[in-house]
Formats: sequence, C-alpha cells, structure tokens
Amino acid sequence: MKYLIDTQALAYYLYAGKQLPETVKDFIDDYVNKGYVSVVSLHEMVVKNAKKQIIVPEPITKVIPHIKDANLEIIPVNVHHIVRLETLEREAIHKDPFDRLLIAQCIDERLTFITSDGKAKLYEKYGLDYIQYELN
Repeated sequence: MKYLIDTQALAYYLYAGKQLPETVKDFIDDYVNKGYVSVVSLHEMVVKNAKKQIIVPEPITKVIPHIKDANLEIIPVNVHHIVRLETLEREAIHKDPFDRLLIAQCIDERLTFITSDGKAKLYEKYGLDYIQYELN
C-alpha cells in the first residue's frame, strides 16, 4: 500500500513514539508498504515549531535525514495538487490549510492518508482513502 503520513503522525513517529499506536508504527515500518512525506509537512513543521504548536526538537535539516532513514520518500507539491486543492476549497471542510493540501495530494496521487484527524472522512466523497488512528 502506498500512503502519505500526516505531519502530526510524522512528528510522533520520529520523536515521540509512545504517542503513536503500535499498529501505526508497525504499518510505517512494514517495507511492504511504500511511505511518503509531503514537503508540505516539512513546511508545517517549521511554521508550527516556530509558534510552539508542534515540538520538533531539531532543525528541519536534521529532520530530513531521519525521514530518509525511515525509508520514507519526500514528495513535492505540483500543479496538479493545486488544481485538486481548488476543487476542495469550494467547501473548505477543513480549516487547516496544510491538511487540505495534504489531502489534495493524497487524492491526486492515490495515496492512503495516515491521520488522526476525524475530518478525513468528510473527503471520502472526493476519493480520499485514509487510515484514521487515535493517539495513545
């Protein structure tokens, strides 16, 4: 299965493993699955860490090698994701602009979204496939 891990799950996976359920960690660690991290998540980490809204204990230049060591591939945002985002913006179901763009990427790239956000289900009608988990 190809999946995109959301920013919160990525931060917990890399830095606070106890917060993430074992089933999610096992899923990410399973090399049968192909995991992706969006450059949007890197941007979100920088912005939210500066505002003390998410704790990432090292600069983003140190985060990137950890992502690669976890066998996760970083994907860019492209024009197709922005076009998809525009279709989602008509309803603005989700208030977080980072999450909306992650969702647009998942739909466009046909990636399963790994998230704890209950609003993911509202995007099923757009073709979002997701796995929702609860934090420990």
